[in-house]
Amino acid sequence: MQRLITTSLLILGLISVTSTRAALVTHYTFDADATASVGLDATLGSAASIDNTDFAMGGGSLALSGAPTTDTAGEDGAISGGSYEWTTSDVRTAAFWMKAGTQVDANPTMLSLGSGTGGGNRFDIRLAGENLRLEVQSGGFTTTSAVGDGEWHHVAVVVPNATSTVDDVEYYIDGAYVGTFSNGQNVDTGIGPLRIGDSYQDTNRDFVGHIDDVRLYDSALSASEIASLVPEPSSLMLLGLAVAAAAVRQRRK
Repeated sequence: MQRLITTSLLILGLISVTSTRAALVTHYTFDADATASVGLDATLGSAASIDNTDFAMGGGSLALSGAPTTDTAGEDGAISGGSYEWTTSDVRTAAFWMKAGTQVDANPTMLSLGSGTGGGNRFDIRLAGENLRLEVQSGGFTTTSAVGDGEWHHVAVVVPNATSTVDDVEYYIDGAYVGTFSNGQNVDTGIGPLRIGDSYQDTNRDFVGHIDDVRLYDSALSASEIASLVPEPSSLMLLGLAVAAAAVRQRRK
């Protein structure tokens, strides 16, 4: 049994090897709190907590109620301890798991970077209805891919070069490439923290649901690197069976 568990964990470890070689600048697992495994720890706003019963990876996720004690733009979810500056290059990959609940606000935002002081200065990944949308202040695009259906989905958004427009941005859902979409607005993200589950833009952007395994890279991940962030169902099943079998064996002792 120990061999089965070890094999399962090794499989999941091998899945993530490719992605760990990229330039990961911050990583939040939300397994127990808002501690960063890479980068500076985050703080939790009044609409955020840790849920150890519903998660995509590890043992916990960020639960977002969408009902803050005091609704403050950009302060209701989780906020990274450090700010990010993209003035020399906008190349990046933002990746995370999400499970949407019943939304209350019109523009629920999963991840937010930058500021809204000028064209392209904000970088928000949010829902438009059930579909995935990228907003960059004065521009953006809504995909035809639904991720707000109440199921866990992995989302990755890639800015591939230093002079990118929205035209260049690449979208991946559940490890699969879904395309690029037409909009000529420059991506020119301002300095600011990573906000998870809210946007500083206004008070109409609280996300309701769960977010897990948030990663921010200062490089453009390849399709294979993104696929490596999404374990195959067979691997997860193997790990689940191993853990369940170990629990049964423990009870019999």
